[in-house]
Amino acid sequence: MHVDQTALDGIADQYRIACKSPGAAVSVRTRDGADHFAIAGVLAPGVALTRDREFLAGSVTKLFVTTVAYQLIAAHRLSLHATVDHFLRGWPRGDRITVAMLFGHRSGMGDFGNDLGAQLTALVLADLHRRFSYAEVLDLVKAVPPVAAPGATYHYSNANTIVLGAIVQRITHQSLGALMQRRIIGPLRLHHTIYGPDRLAAADAIVFHGLFDVSGTGTPVDIGGFPRAAALTVDPAAAGLFSNLPDLLTFTHALFATNALLHPREQAALGRSVSTLDASALLLDRRFRIHGHGGVAPGAQTIVADDTAGETTVAVWCNRLDPGPDELLPSVLAAKAVFERADPTDRR
Repeated sequence: MHVDQTALDGIADQYRIACKSPGAAVSVRTRDGADHFAIAGVLAPGVALTRDREFLAGSVTKLFVTTVAYQLIAAHRLSLHATVDHFLRGWPRGDRITVAMLFGHRSGMGDFGNDLGAQLTALVLADLHRRFSYAEVLDLVKAVPPVAAPGATYHYSNANTIVLGAIVQRITHQSLGALMQRRIIGPLRLHHTIYGPDRLAAADAIVFHGLFDVSGTGTPVDIGGFPRAAALTVDPAAAGLFSNLPDLLTFTHALFATNALLHPREQAALGRSVSTLDASALLLDRRFRIHGHGGVAPGAQTIVADDTAGETTVAVWCNRLDPGPDELLPSVLAAKAVFERADPTDRR
């Protein structure tokens, strides 16, 4: 299948401009299995940006954690109807919060990351070298006031995936990093993907640069040289993944377009409950059948998505994040443009 490289390069250029970032990259896997990439700008002054550069993938981490959880459901080791207090004794309202609610962000739990962002930033900046244990993070989550009754409404919250991650580890007696490695990263040969909270030394060795407004004054700084221990360990399961475009194309395609990771029933359930993207979210018409997830992290934003109608998979990222309600808009526009350009049925 032909992809116009000049057009793809132009999308990357526009993406970098919209993101106001040093660099940006877009990629697509077409229905013939070929991967295409376009790079714009640099990682940082004097530091080249290539398609293989690793970056923080933010909430794309949730797709990895929930994939493991659905694998356990398929193996009858976890049930959607199980309540949180069955695994975490004494959890607030844990007798009414089900595993299904965690997947679908309907637990009613508040979130010290998304709901109390300033407090989380202050906690991390107080000691960038601090290593939060999973138990400490659960205590932080537990202390955040609820926002709704369990099951009453959708409220996107990292707390859901953090609690789900704790349950998965309790069942398997393995860390999230070990589970991802054995069940996803290893089998798919994702050689540039690591779960940072479990591999801090490897995360520190990754050369990454990205702009982020740490002080909240409107002036972003390059956080590439900052110590990473506190930022990675304070938000486990919901974030912390390092990856690159080729690996994310492979993972996203395997998750939504094949049965390499999940059986059809669990794959469909994940698409309904965990995927945060559909055609309308990417400003595409309804003939596109989109599943995927966005991710934001200090210094990076990304989108991974698969269109089962056009049999194409897209991953994009740029290395600047300006927190706010439209923080992912540059990535949305870039992903939209790539899908439209790669559409084999010419539905533009």
